Amino acid sequence: MDTAWSRILNQIKSISTEIYTSINAPADPAEMLLLEKTIGVNLPHAFQDYLSTMNGQKDTEENTRGRNIERPLLGYNPFLSITGIIETWNMMNDLFATETEPVEWAGEDKMKPYIWRRHWIPFTESEGSQYLILDCDPGKNGTYGQIFRWCSGMDYSEVIASSFEEFSNEIFSRLSEKKFELTEFGTIEFEDYYI
Repeated sequence: MDTAWSRILNQIKSISTEIYTSINAPADPAEMLLLEKTIGVNLPHAFQDYLSTMNGQKDTEENTRGRNIERPLLGYNPFLSITGIIETWNMMNDLFATETEPVEWAGEDKMKPYIWRRHWIPFTESEGSQYLILDCDPGKNGTYGQIFRWCSGMDYSEVIASSFEEFSNEIFSRLSEKKFELTEFGTIEFEDYYI
């Protein structure tokens, strides 16, 4: 099946075999159903296509994670497996269980003005302080399935893509147009620091 993520993985394979070999096999339908039931949402089709192409990266679950050995897929963002997504989602829900009121310093726009929402799905993680979020609970001017960067301290970054499909196309475009560098650390870093 030719999906945005199969094209992205072909690009990554030609750039770095180390990163390419860190990619997990596709998720099976039962794993995707578990994710939907756990979080209580219907996953956008483009996100299902992504998981049907790759189930994140190896060593992104708590019992196997090695901060010094994991190889981020893009930038400094290891992409979480479904197990890693659920673990991280559970941790965030536990951490922010008492944060039930909107924050006063942020108004609602594309994102809801909360520290954490139950239907935000973290699918990448960077050093335990930044996550890319699939937003299944958008603000009044947002779209279901938009992507935003969540940072500890919540200075409310802007939404980086209105859908997972747009996010995927942005990544593919930058890779195919060679708008990146392979750093001395072996990471793929976009010229415009998209992620």
